[in-house]
Amino acid sequence: MGILKSMKVTATQLANDSKSVLDRVVQHGEPAEVQRHGKSVVQIRRKVGVDRQELVRILNKIKFSKQDKKELKRAMDAASDVFGYAGRD
Repeated sequence: MGILKSMKVTATQLANDSKSVLDRVVQHGEPAEVQRHGKSVVQIRRKVGVDRQELVRILNKIKFSKQDKKELKRAMDAASDVFGYAGRD
């Protein structure tokens, strides 16, 4: 896996052309390093993972068998024990 170099943009460039900067971040996974007065002040990266609502939406599209649902619930409960709340309902 290659490491992507961050594109460097000034705060002014980001303000003037935020759509194209965000498009590169979202579509190509290319981080954006925002600079002010020649110094990096923030980095914009594509979001990793999904929130609970998005996960539920994705899982609802999958036709799980009853056994699959039981196994998934067991796995989510185990993950919740390790990582904290993971959607126990």
